[in-house]
Amino acid sequence: MNWICLLIFALFSIAAVVKDIRELMIPDWTIIAGSAALLAYQALFARDLIAQGLLGAALSPLLFYAVRRITNFGMGLGDVKYSILCGLCAGASLAFLSYAVASLICAAYFASKYLLDKKTGKKNGHKAKIPFAPFMAAGILAVCTAARAIL
Repeated sequence: MNWICLLIFALFSIAAVVKDIRELMIPDWTIIAGSAALLAYQALFARDLIAQGLLGAALSPLLFYAVRRITNFGMGLGDVKYSILCGLCAGASLAFLSYAVASLICAAYFASKYLLDKKTGKKNGHKAKIPFAPFMAAGILAVCTAARAIL
């Protein structure tokens, strides 16, 4: 993992996360441009990261597409595509741990939101749509930062 790769990921993720929160969609340009920028940087300055990044970029959408199918299309296709950028940044070795952390962050957020809504008497419904890109980005940044600090 490389700090520059994390910075590139974070820059392109900001637009993806904001759009996902506001409109429940992730613009393709953030994934394409972010992936191109990461690949270019890795090709020029961090060749040791390319193989892990490409493997992460290839395997991540398979996982998220499987989740999409299992949940009867409950997960958006934007999240499946965004996982390419996530996998490219984190590499296969850290991507799946990052997704587990993202799921835990998401679960903690919505559990606390549910408890707060219950306490205040607010009814929000159980079928709320969840923008998952913010949690994916948080998981990638948390795990990769921790891995970089440890290694």
